Amino acid sequence: MKNQVTRTILLLAVSVLLFAIILWAPAPKNPLIFDILRGASGGFGLAGCISFILLLKDELTGKKNVS
Repeated sequence: MKNQVTRTILLLAVSVLLFAIILWAPAPKNPLIFDILRGASGGFGLAGCISFILLLKDELTGKKNVS
């Protein structure tokens, strides 16, 4: 259970960090790297949300995951 919570927090933290880089960094002449960062941020955010939903489902059903 503790690993699942840690994984969820790390995924969401990486997503927020990547999004913050896009906001704080000046736009380069070739914005391809920003497109890649936006996609990575969205992917990590989606993975974090899915992990949170699975964690919530396990808590509500009373199923305890050992890993």
